[in-house]
Amino acid sequence: MNDPKAQADALIKRGHTLLEQGDLPQATDLLNQAVKLYWAAGEQYAAAAQIGNYGWALRRRGRPDLARPYLEEAASLFTQLGLTDFAERHRFAAEDAHTGLTDDLLTSLPPAVRGALERGDVEGLQFALDALPLAERELILERLMTAGVVSTARSNDDVTEALRQFEPLLQGIAAVATGDESERGDIETALVELERKGWQLRQAVSQIWQGERNLDMLSQHLDELDQALVKKMLELIEPHRAG
Repeated sequence: MNDPKAQADALIKRGHTLLEQGDLPQATDLLNQAVKLYWAAGEQYAAAAQIGNYGWALRRRGRPDLARPYLEEAASLFTQLGLTDFAERHRFAAEDAHTGLTDDLLTSLPPAVRGALERGDVEGLQFALDALPLAERELILERLMTAGVVSTARSNDDVTEALRQFEPLLQGIAAVATGDESERGDIETALVELERKGWQLRQAVSQIWQGERNLDMLSQHLDELDQALVKKMLELIEPHRAG
C-alpha cells in the first residue's frame, strides 16, 4: 500500500478499535502516525478532521480533560484552512469541556437527579434519570458524561442502545426529509446541542435534507455510532422513496 492517505485511513480504523478497547496510548500513537501521512499526502482537511474526531471520541467516553488539546488543535487547523464554522465548533467544545461535579452543574439539574448525586445514590440516580422525558434524559446524561460524573464506557450493545435512544429523533429527521417540516426547528436545535456533546450528525442531516442518499458520502469522517445513526435515517426514508 503506497498511497499515504489509504495508509492513514487504515491506521485511523485500527486506532478507533483500540480506543474502543481502552488502549489510549496505542490509539494515540496510531493517530499521530496517520496525521503525518495525511500531511505527506496533502490531506490537511483529513488531518484536522481526524484529530477532531479523536477529541470527540475522548469527550464522549467521559474524558473531556484528554479531549481538550485535540479539539483545540483541530480548531487551529480548521482556522488555517479557512473553515471557520468547523473551527468554532471544535473551539467551543474544547472550552465547554467541564470536569467534575461543579456547583453550577448541580444547580442546573432536576431536583431528583441532583439529590441522588449529592447522596451518592447510584440506584436513585438511575431511577431519577429513567423518570425524565426521553429528550431531557439524554441531554442530562450527556452533560453528566461530559463532566466525567458518569461513565461512558462502550459495550458491544452500544449501537443498539444508541438506535433505541435516538429513535424519536431519527424518525423526525426522516419525516423532514420526506416532506413534513413541522418539527424541523426543534430537530435543528437538538442537533446543535448534540454536536456540542460529541455527536457529529448535523452535517449529515443537512445533506440528507438536501437530497443526499449515498451512505458512504454521508458517513465520511464519522465514527461507528454516528454512522449507524445515519444508516438508520436512510432506512427510515427508503420506504417513502420506493413509494
